[in-house]
Order: sequence, then C-alpha cells, then structure tokens
Amino acid sequence: MAGRGRAMTNIVKLGVKYGPAAYEVVKHGREPAQAAAQKAYARMSARRQALAHAAALVDGSVYQTFSGDQPVWVVFSGDEPVAAHPATDVSPSALLGHADLGKRIRPDEVGRKARRLSRARRTGAQGDQATPEASVRPDPGEAAPSVTGATVDVEDD
Repeated sequence: MAGRGRAMTNIVKLGVKYGPAAYEVVKHGREPAQAAAQKAYARMSARRQALAHAAALVDGSVYQTFSGDQPVWVVFSGDEPVAAHPATDVSPSALLGHADLGKRIRPDEVGRKARRLSRARRTGAQGDQATPEASVRPDPGEAAPSVTGATVDVEDD
C-alpha cells in the first residue's frame, strides 16, 4: 500500500499548490460556460418548437434566418409566414427580405438521413461487410449485370 500513500501525498501537495487557482478558474469560468450552454439549449429548443408548430399546420414548413446575430426559425403555412421562434420584435415577413424560400424544411423530412444511416448500421451494410450486390455499380451505357457469388456476368442482348 506504499503506492497509495504516495499518491495521496502528491494529491494533497498539488491541491495545496494549485487549489486556489483552480477555485478561481471554476468560480469565474462557470458563468460564461453556463451562458453558452443556455444559449445552445435555447437555440435547439426554438428549432424544436418551430418544427412542432409547422407539423400542426396544413402544409407547414420552417426556414432559418437571422435577426442580427440570433438565429430565428420562421414557420410557414403554405407560402404564408405565420410565426417566428424564438419570438422577435421584427415581423416574420420582414425577416424574409432576401430569403430563398425553396430551402424550407418540412417537419416530415427532418431526421430522414439519420434514420437511413441507423437502418444501414442495423442491417450491417457498411464498409467491408457490404454485400456483393451493393458494391457492384453498373455503367449507364452497359447492360445490367447479374451477380452470382463473387463473379459478375454481363448479359449481352
């Protein structure tokens, strides 16, 4: 148990030496870290609220734009802007001055890529575990290949 005693001695020495400095760092560094975490949570919460709002509307969609340096999600019903999340003093129509409304996001489209990737991981079709059919890419000018085992036979018409 001599190793444990030596480790405890080193911990006490380092604590006495660096403890006050570490306390000051934690004391003064906590507020900015909390503010950054709250800002990130509010940003994600606004997106989630906007998507939920759009899902409840007929032909609902959302578009991210900025009011100053703050991201704002504008909710649409069809082509009409109806709300903004988080709430701002600027009207949703004014936020969309030079926006490309073709890039709006529909609530049912969110997460499709993640679901597709998780499905591919579950089935094991990735990297070296891919099936021979998945790794064969036919040339558009050639006839469709038929895969048998590890060899590829090209059928000529």
